[in-house]
Amino acid sequence: MSVLAIDTASRHRLVVVRAGRGGELEAARTGGGGAALPWLDRSLVELGVSGLEAVVVVTGPGSYTGLRAGIAVGLGVAHTLGLPLHGVSSLEVVARSAPDGEIETLALVEAGRGGAYAGRFLRRDGILEMRGEARRVSLSAVAVGEPPPVTLDALDLPGTRPGDAVGALAASIPAALARSPLALAGLAATYLE
Repeated sequence: MSVLAIDTASRHRLVVVRAGRGGELEAARTGGGGAALPWLDRSLVELGVSGLEAVVVVTGPGSYTGLRAGIAVGLGVAHTLGLPLHGVSSLEVVARSAPDGEIETLALVEAGRGGAYAGRFLRRDGILEMRGEARRVSLSAVAVGEPPPVTLDALDLPGTRPGDAVGALAASIPAALARSPLALAGLAATYLE
């Protein structure tokens, strides 16, 4: 059995993976930003939806239009196939792209207009925990240093380390499945001021 995971939180990156419950990557599709719905439709045809046991969607923070498209498609697949729908934050996905031995990391997601969404994460015994609240920050105010920042976006910030968007999304699946499924009615994305 497989899990379908959808990340459309970025203005410039679309990712869909099919992976095992433990995050073992089976197949993936990536694309640039733009018209997410037609791209997602083609991705689902290519990756297939038979044999799925759950759907995971990235719930934000991120691009308003992108989040709505990804969540809508995930909801449609889950509802149509009678599957549970689970959510994971875009910052958690980014944090999972940091090296395994790294205890603390700063996850950054592009927010436009010279800003980023930021979240600090601590890894203890293989479990990733967010420290404090997610926030929107100006890139000029981000101090590069400890913890080292990681991103899946092309941020104009020296010292940030690029992560692997496909691997990070697949690695997020076990944690998302460990949480209760999202309610299929009244579903909303996370937006930060």
